[in-house]
Amino acid sequence: MNSSGIYWSGGYVTFKNIIQFYNVNDLTISPFKRNLTIRFNNYLKMEFNSLYWFTLPGFVLCSGGLYIGLGLLRTFYLDGSLAFKPTVLMVILTVIGAGMTFTGILLHSISGLLQHLRE
Repeated sequence: MNSSGIYWSGGYVTFKNIIQFYNVNDLTISPFKRNLTIRFNNYLKMEFNSLYWFTLPGFVLCSGGLYIGLGLLRTFYLDGSLAFKPTVLMVILTVIGAGMTFTGILLHSISGLLQHLRE
């Protein structure tokens, strides 16, 4: 599609043609197939960047669980009572965070090995 645009440059009005390109091939693919393609591309990004997708969020979750655990330990030491919900939250965050962290490290090692074997 060609159209002309008006640009102001140095006190004069200049006309320039603006050409827009549309990717017609993406418009003809069914939405289901396009959705699968996008998900597969995201999976490939996750495969080779597993440290960012698993290890960092896992470390944050595990750190949050340990922080809550230290607060519960202080409360238990001073008062002698332990609340149930924060304890369960602490255990869940710590276990899921540790699992995600180790999964990210393992996936990073495996993806590095696969990249080394492909070369």
